[in-house]
Amino acid sequence: MPVHLYGVLSAGAVPPSSVRGLDGEPVRTLSVGAHAAWVSDIAARTLEATPQRLLEHDAVLRAALAAEYLVVPSLFGRVHADDASLRAALEPSAGSLDEAMELVRGRVEMSMLVVASGMADPGEHERSHDGGQPGRAHLERIRKQVHAERILRGNASALLQSAARALSELFVAERVVDSPAPPVLAARAHLVARENVARYERTVSLECASADPELRVAVRGPGAAYSFAAVRFG
Repeated sequence: MPVHLYGVLSAGAVPPSSVRGLDGEPVRTLSVGAHAAWVSDIAARTLEATPQRLLEHDAVLRAALAAEYLVVPSLFGRVHADDASLRAALEPSAGSLDEAMELVRGRVEMSMLVVASGMADPGEHERSHDGGQPGRAHLERIRKQVHAERILRGNASALLQSAARALSELFVAERVVDSPAPPVLAARAHLVARENVARYERTVSLECASADPELRVAVRGPGAAYSFAAVRFG
């Protein structure tokens, strides 16, 4: 039966009985050498990446973190034909899995995201008054909006760069997210020791307190280290 992989943990890591995976299916352990893969049985070989399923996938990994297990997360949608197929895919990666586990030992992923605090609504008052050429007026509004967004993105990137300098002693690895999906203007991920999570949050709050009022900074985490130690096959 097809199985979906959530992540790879140290041997002996058992999912809490209350944890449910994709579509409410139970999460079980599959032994792979010195590691334990958390998986769920699924009905088909392919999975649609719905928002609900993405949340369910992440919730399983957060449950593992809450239990203080070492977790090397898998990206959503890693489906294998059966248990034997998954074992065969993971076994050649034993060395890289050990390295990844050492990297995430006692650490979690934290992220800073910047979004616009409010978008200007053109509204009814911006009807065209340029001699009956609404097309030209529309293109001009688009040009101004693109220019304004470019400036906002630049300011957002500069804000996170400044915050990252203040955080430098709190993380061991950093990833700058290229072209983040809208509405996010800029994003950075950090690998942070568990004991430094609260200090990380306070530092971001202090550094961004006087930021451009058009920008809003959010902190996401603690979570699994997708940006630094995701499962690799082969």
